[in-house]
Amino acid sequence: MGKNTSTNSGRLPVWRRAAYGFTDAGGNFAFSMVSSYLTVFYTDVVGLTPAVISVIMLIARIWDGVNDPMMGIICEKTQSRWGRYRPYLLFGAPVLGLCTVLAFTCPGWTGPTQILYCAITYILAGMAYTVTGVASQALANVITRDNQERMILISFRGAISSVATLITSAATMPMILKFGGGNASSPDGYFWTVVIYAILGTICYWIAFAGSKEVITIDSSESVPIGKSLKIAFGDANIRKMLIGYLLYMCGVFGRVGIMVYFFLYVVEQPLWLSVAGTAMTIAMAAPNFVAPFLTRRFEKKNIMLVCLILGAIGGGILFAGGMMMNLPLILVGTVMFHGCGGAVGTVSFGLIAEIIDDMEVRTGQRADAIVLSVTSFSVKLGNAIAGSLGVILLGAVGYVANEVQNASTKVAMSGVINLMPAALFLIAMIPFGMLTMNKAKVAENQAVLQERHADKE
Repeated sequence: MGKNTSTNSGRLPVWRRAAYGFTDAGGNFAFSMVSSYLTVFYTDVVGLTPAVISVIMLIARIWDGVNDPMMGIICEKTQSRWGRYRPYLLFGAPVLGLCTVLAFTCPGWTGPTQILYCAITYILAGMAYTVTGVASQALANVITRDNQERMILISFRGAISSVATLITSAATMPMILKFGGGNASSPDGYFWTVVIYAILGTICYWIAFAGSKEVITIDSSESVPIGKSLKIAFGDANIRKMLIGYLLYMCGVFGRVGIMVYFFLYVVEQPLWLSVAGTAMTIAMAAPNFVAPFLTRRFEKKNIMLVCLILGAIGGGILFAGGMMMNLPLILVGTVMFHGCGGAVGTVSFGLIAEIIDDMEVRTGQRADAIVLSVTSFSVKLGNAIAGSLGVILLGAVGYVANEVQNASTKVAMSGVINLMPAALFLIAMIPFGMLTMNKAKVAENQAVLQERHADKE
C-alpha cells in the first residue's frame, strides 16, 4: 500500500478491455470445477464422508484467513518490470492448473493417507487460486482511474469468464461420462476433464498478462507496515459492510452451486438436465455484464444489488417448485432468475468496491486494492466452503445416501437445502448491503479530487 506516482483517466481501447477480460476466464476453468464438482467427487469417487469433507474445508478456510490477506500484502509490495499484479498471472496460471489437476486425481489410497492427500491438494488449489484471483481483481483498479471505465472492464471480465463457465456447465458432465466410459463416478472421467480445463485456463491468463498494462503505480519508497495497512483498510465502515454482505451473498451463490449436482442426480434424477440448466445458468450470469455499465450509469449500485437479491431469492423458490414438479422449463426459469440476478450482484459489487477504495484514498492518501480484494477472494472461498460443507452435511442430515435412489421425503428435503437455503441467504445479505453509504454524488466528488491531486503526474 502506498502513494500513487502515475495515473490514467482515459478510455481504453477495446482490445485492451478484452485482454483484461480473460483473467476470470482463466480462473473459472479451475474454480467452476472445484465449486461445482469437487464435493461430489469426494463423496462419490473418493468415498469421503460429509464429516471428513467438512473438516478438510474448515482447515483450508482457517489457512485462507491468513493466506489471502498475506497475498494481498505481497501484491501491494511487489515491484517488477511488469507491475505489481501482472507477474502473478504469468507465473501463477500454470501452478493453478497443476494444483487443480492434483485435487481431482484419485491415487487409489485409503484411510488417513487419502484424506491427507485430499486436504493438501485442496489447500494448494485454493492458494493458487488466491495468487491469480487477487491479482486479476486488483489489476482493474490500476489499469485506469475512471470509474465508468473500470465498470466496463469488470463487465468484459464477467462476460468473457461466462464463456468459460458456459463451457464447463455444458461440457463437464458429458466429458466426465465420455472419459469415464459412461460412468459418472469414474476417476478417469474427472482427471482428463480437469487436465483439459487446466490448459485452457493457463492460456486465458497468459492472454490477459500480454494485453494488460498497469498505469497507476506505487512509490516503492512509501512502505507502510502491515498492521497499519490492515487497520487503514478495515477501519473503513463501508469496506466492513461490503465484505459482510459479500460473504453472505457468496454463501447463497455457492449454497446452490456447490451441491447443485445432487439436485439433478438424486432429486429429479436427470443427470443430463444438468448440462441444459448449467448452460442456462451461464447465459443468465453473462447477461448482466452487457447491461451493467448502462444500469450503473443511471442507478445507484447499491439499489441495483438490493433489487437483484430479491429477484434472485424468488428464483430460488421457483427452482424448488420446479424440482418438485419435475418440470424442466420451470427449473430453467428459476435458474435464470437466481443465477442471473446473483451474477448482477457480483458484477456491480466489484465496481462498488473500487469506488470505496477510491474514497479511502481521498481520506487517507493511501490505497489498499489488493488487500481489500484479497479478503474479497477469501469471502468467495469461505462462502464456497461454508455452503459446500454445510450443504453436504444438511443433505446427509435429511437422509441423502451416496449412489442410492432417494425416497420421496428425502427428495423434498434435499431440494429445500439446495434451493431455498440459498434464497434465504440472498435476503439476509440485503441487510449489510443496504447499510452502505456510497452514492453517485460522493463517487463524482472523489474522482474529481483524485484527478486534480494527480494531474501533474499523468
